Amino acid sequence: MSNNRHKALFAAIATATLLTAACGTKGDKTSENSKADSTGQQLPGDSMVYGLACDGCNDTILVLLPPTGEDPDTLNILNASKERQVFGRLTAGDKVGVMLNPQDRKVADIVIDIDRLKGEWCYLVKPQLRQRADFDPSRLQPEERVKMDSILKQMMQPREYGMIIKSENIVQPIGARVQEGDGPAVFPPQKRYREWCLFNGRLLLNETQRDTAGVSTVTNTDTAQLVLLRRDSLVLRFSDGTEKGFYRKTGER
Repeated sequence: MSNNRHKALFAAIATATLLTAACGTKGDKTSENSKADSTGQQLPGDSMVYGLACDGCNDTILVLLPPTGEDPDTLNILNASKERQVFGRLTAGDKVGVMLNPQDRKVADIVIDIDRLKGEWCYLVKPQLRQRADFDPSRLQPEERVKMDSILKQMMQPREYGMIIKSENIVQPIGARVQEGDGPAVFPPQKRYREWCLFNGRLLLNETQRDTAGVSTVTNTDTAQLVLLRRDSLVLRFSDGTEKGFYRKTGER
């Protein structure tokens, strides 16, 4: 990513942040204009506090080591735990992102274990049967119907879509690109994210396009709120209100 792109990217996010206080809600312009940064740096306008979880973390306390190397901060996460706003099993050494309570900086409203967020997340997509005006199944002979049902059963198998969330804000899509044809199975288009980052407690996911010179341009950014993050499950609520559930494909992380 070039320096010019970084500057333009940061300027767009800073402007959007000043114009709106919320992030990730329906109709929120921040989710439309904010772009995930692939450099691993914290974006301008992001109020999250980042650090490493230390020994002593539990359901009520987060011991957070700041990236500056200063003494660890002890944060109260009791209410966040009760409100199910602690995402991931906090383990010493994991990178963590925190939204602090604006009235009490020793209280965390949202806690996200970033290392638990990384991994292969998948979901199954069922195809729809293509409707054709020139085909009437009722006209088939019994033996032809049996043969057609057998073929359709094989072709209408669900496919696995998903994404691999990696370090350095990289996302790799899971699932081959769907080529439209004349077959009976029609699969929905897949979001093919390439970049991610956290921004004010939300997950930003970028789709990008690379030109002939190898320069990537962000074509779309989706904003998602974490609903659930467990060892084998992830649920995201997107800014249009839809929820999508994922299962972890391999390993714990």
